[in-house]
Amino acid sequence: MDTTERLIMDNLYAVITVGRQVNGEYVFVKTEKAFKSAQKADSFLKSLKAQFITEDGKWKPQVISTPQGDATCQLEAGVFEIEVDNE
Repeated sequence: MDTTERLIMDNLYAVITVGRQVNGEYVFVKTEKAFKSAQKADSFLKSLKAQFITEDGKWKPQVISTPQGDATCQLEAGVFEIEVDNE
């Protein structure tokens, strides 16, 4: 690569929530928030998981509203690293 052609790349850390309907076939995917810091994303992930996971690791059913009606779901979350081209 020529020194004048320098690619500027950064990483973003996106916190993603996936909801699977308990008695049905719907799957919901939502990007909650993105961070430039992996540590901040991990901290946010932990606070988010606390909302739908009990202290003993069992899931709390969450209701997601849809145009077809409410869907009771099991939610899971994770952090995905995304490479961003800043040019």
